[in-house]
Amino acid sequence: MKKVLVLGGGFAGVETAIYLRKQDIAVTLVSDRDYFYIYPTSIWIATGGVTREDVSVPLDKLAMNHGFELIVDSVVRVEAKAKE
Repeated sequence: MKKVLVLGGGFAGVETAIYLRKQDIAVTLVSDRDYFYIYPTSIWIATGGVTREDVSVPLDKLAMNHGFELIVDSVVRVEAKAKE
């Protein structure tokens, strides 16, 4: 089975992880935060209409529902040849 490492838990990273899993590819997503933040709706936080929690989805729930591995940590270095 092919394996892919996705760096970043934003919209593009999460969408990529979900898409690749649907192609039966093993995916590990690395994000420096444990939640997916829905930026377009965040404008309502300042008005008090919503809270940050209202416009965030826990990444572990997305990972479990879509079958990708999640690592919550910062990426400080990528060693491509060593696959690290």
